[in-house]
Amino acid sequence: LSEEGTIDKFLGDAIMAWFNAPIPQADHVQRAVRAALKIRQAVQALHHELPPIFHLSFGVGMHFGEAVLGLVGTEKHMEYTAIGDSVNTAKRIQEDAAEGQILISAEAYAQVANEIVVRPVAALHAKGKREPVHVYEVVDFK
Repeated sequence: LSEEGTIDKFLGDAIMAWFNAPIPQADHVQRAVRAALKIRQAVQALHHELPPIFHLSFGVGMHFGEAVLGLVGTEKHMEYTAIGDSVNTAKRIQEDAAEGQILISAEAYAQVANEIVVRPVAALHAKGKREPVHVYEVVDFK
């Protein structure tokens, strides 16, 4: 929340969030990266206080692209959400992230390349994609 992202929904053990809407943010990719790093730091700090049986496992997937935002659903149940290929791509990247890993697409990385330290990761062969999805692992800000 400190980075002013919008939490869209909770999906079992996952959270979907987006940035740059409904209020435009010129630095939305930076905010998303900062939010992911803060989550990782908070979880690591929590692990020092909890027994291993209660440790949380998470991975982050980030993508940069266009999506349609609006009310989706039926007359009885409407949700304000984001839909589109960019949303699906972010989900596919997240599904490939290892525990504690933050993966960012090449498209998102291009927006913050001068500001973050990354490690190259093998391209993903994501469901629904003809071409491999090129990703990087976010290490930290420079």
